[in-house]
Amino acid sequence: MDEIAFVKSNVQNQQLIKKIRKYNDSLAFKSLFQKYLPVVCNSITRYHFRFLEIEDLVQEARLVCYQDVLAYKLKSQVSFGKFFQRSLRNHYCSLLRKENASKRQQEKYAESFEEVLENRRDYSVSLTSFSYYPLSILIAQEQLQEAIEYLSEMEFEIMYLLMVEHQTPERIAAELEKETIQIKRAISRCHKKISETIQKK
Repeated sequence: MDEIAFVKSNVQNQQLIKKIRKYNDSLAFKSLFQKYLPVVCNSITRYHFRFLEIEDLVQEARLVCYQDVLAYKLKSQVSFGKFFQRSLRNHYCSLLRKENASKRQQEKYAESFEEVLENRRDYSVSLTSFSYYPLSILIAQEQLQEAIEYLSEMEFEIMYLLMVEHQTPERIAAELEKETIQIKRAISRCHKKISETIQKK
């Protein structure tokens, strides 16, 4: 999107937001949400929900969008689209965290760790690789299940990207708009929390 189109889109968003806030305009909200439906669909596909229906996830996205309409600062340097995308990512990650905390997800984690173990030889043993952290060896699916309860939403998202999507700390940092050192420290904290959980068993 070029600069002119970006500015035009942002102006349109602000006009819709004002209508929604002032008149609770359902048509304005429908128009705004429809504009970011591709973002919603991409997020649903990315996070691999197993027990939530697509219709439910779209409804969750509508709620997030409406909350963002009320919370968004019109003079912000961040576009509404970026603001909504970040909020939706955090919300879906929170839902996924709750879903994965259920015992129904044990099979999913067993499969995830089996895949990590099978592909472990493809990862170099370094600080930037998952194999540096012996989670795939130390953690049984039930132990991981319990350990997740002690991770913050941000820590869970980082570990999900690291373990399930096999992203590097550098790529995770870019996606979450954090410094690489912050991501590495978060991974280290997660490793410590999970290790402590295992030692208590």
